Amino acid sequence: MDGLKGLLRHVRAYVLLQRIVGADRLRYRCIEEIQPGDTVLDIGCGPAYYFPRLPQPLNYHGFDTDAPYIDWAEERFGGENASFHCGNFDEAAARSLPPIDVVLLLGLLHHLSDEQCTQLLNLAASVLGPGGRVISVDTCFEPTQGRISRWMSANDRGEYVREPAAFEKLALQSFGQVEGNVINDATHVPSSYWMMRMTEPNRLRAE
Repeated sequence: MDGLKGLLRHVRAYVLLQRIVGADRLRYRCIEEIQPGDTVLDIGCGPAYYFPRLPQPLNYHGFDTDAPYIDWAEERFGGENASFHCGNFDEAAARSLPPIDVVLLLGLLHHLSDEQCTQLLNLAASVLGPGGRVISVDTCFEPTQGRISRWMSANDRGEYVREPAAFEKLALQSFGQVEGNVINDATHVPSSYWMMRMTEPNRLRAE
């Protein structure tokens, strides 16, 4: 597995693997939430290879800590309405953005501890405009998955693969409405994912 993790540091290898295993189809389902004219924040965007699938026009802001991924995305997709930022998405970055319609957290939360998830979800909630929503999808453990799927979850690069209830519990600390469902038919290799749609930031309910 260490060799595979090293290989995934190379952008072209990462994009190719996403398509081979069918992970690109999983992300395409997540971006169905986006409508033309939306302002989108993509945290942990990686090389954003799915950008051409996003409905146009839109205003896109991508963040990732991996410089080669950001450079690759900026070279291909950067422009007047699409910006890519190398670094952590923090409070300063949040303050620099306009109100956001859709926040994407694609394959990110299972790489973060509970404390880190809470901080990130609070930040995501803080940037949403009226009617805004956060979409996440992560590798998960769930009762219906078979041996191969469970092995895939156990050997994922993320160190915090959780059961759906644990993801949902974290989300409910920041959002009043959380809808989720297991996806186990998107990829070519048997795998289970938990997708959430989060709305009604708790900060708004308290105002």
